[in-house]
Amino acid sequence: MTGGIVLGLDATLLASGVRAEIGWDYIRFPHAVVFGATGSGKTYFTRLLLAKIGKWIPDAEIMVCDYKADEDFFFLSRCVNFFRFDQCADGLDAALKKLESRQKGLDASRSFFLLMFDEWAAFLNSLPKREAEDAKRKLSVLLMLGRSFGVHVLISQQRVDASYFNAARDNFSVVVGLGRLSRESVQMMFSDYKDEINPVKPRGQGTALIGNRLFNLFVPQVENPKAMEKAIISAVRRAEERRDEN
Repeated sequence: MTGGIVLGLDATLLASGVRAEIGWDYIRFPHAVVFGATGSGKTYFTRLLLAKIGKWIPDAEIMVCDYKADEDFFFLSRCVNFFRFDQCADGLDAALKKLESRQKGLDASRSFFLLMFDEWAAFLNSLPKREAEDAKRKLSVLLMLGRSFGVHVLISQQRVDASYFNAARDNFSVVVGLGRLSRESVQMMFSDYKDEINPVKPRGQGTALIGNRLFNLFVPQVENPKAMEKAIISAVRRAEERRDEN
């Protein structure tokens, strides 16, 4: 295991009969982006990762912005720190306020705090140009300053074009591409390793770049999705409690 929260299994070693975990060391590599075409398994992978954070990091706080607003995160509908569709701008502001509170010393904790934003690109495309640029600026602040204050970002979307992040895209030190990846996606996110990557992978498999280490990723299925949802709800509600305290 490479340390931290488990992302999945090393598919190369698994093919040889060796079960080895691939981990996200979120202290060294604070921000992650997950991308892939529709049907690649992005949402399942994201939900599973959030559940692991909720279960294995006892003081973790999670905010979820779900611009797609379908049924995937509807189990969070009663949570204050769950933002759907046109509420996502409020969620981004709340995450930035969390960072600023820690910067100002109003919140002295450095516990794990995560903003998960599903379909960031679609959200930006829905905004007028000036508002979209302001949203990118806010996300850039989180990406560039969050590490020192225990603030992390997880983005899930179909493509990771630089235009959606301004100059802050390089702050994603964990990159996960799932399913069949286009040549353009490989060039954008794995350019230094493009000759090592097989871009054609089935649903639930992909490529993970953690720092400068490349892995073939296999995402196992869980037997109890309700337990997965419960772990996510716990961390989202914890963020609500901490927000009330501050």
